[in-house]
Amino acid sequence: MSETHTLETLQPEHWALYRELRLSSLLDSPDAFGSTHALEASRALELWQSRLAAAAASGSDLPLLARVVERPAGLCWAKKDGVDASVVNVFQMWVVPAYRRMGIGQSLLQRSIEWARSVGATEVRLGAALADSPAYRLYTRNGFTPQGRPQPLREGVDILGQNMSLNLAMGGRGDW
Repeated sequence: MSETHTLETLQPEHWALYRELRLSSLLDSPDAFGSTHALEASRALELWQSRLAAAAASGSDLPLLARVVERPAGLCWAKKDGVDASVVNVFQMWVVPAYRRMGIGQSLLQRSIEWARSVGATEVRLGAALADSPAYRLYTRNGFTPQGRPQPLREGVDILGQNMSLNLAMGGRGDW
């Protein structure tokens, strides 16, 4: 597939698309996220609307949508840490299976890192399921390093999650 992709910021009016992609990500890759499809699917529609409305108003969030032509192809959310403004957290990273291996994950991650720099962050953090997975390899390729000991990804599962960090202040590139 040689189609190119674009990135855009999810706006409040995109709440239904955001919900659809997030729920799809949890069905496709249940072992990659701290939340579950059952939990997220049970949330009121107003919550999905308010998430994007709050993000648009905050200046502290960058919810990203990747598209191939006009078709949704991926999702990622970057957010300033609520306690430490020098940290940006990245979460909900996912690429639609039909569009994997096209560089979309790299583009989403790179745009999140660029945004983190633009808002004055000195560190980008994320969590990843501890596995030899494309996502984990993407993060290490971009300079993220493990922080602390692996912990259970979520209650009730044996899968371990690893916190990872990219130190922008020490020249962390995030540009592979």
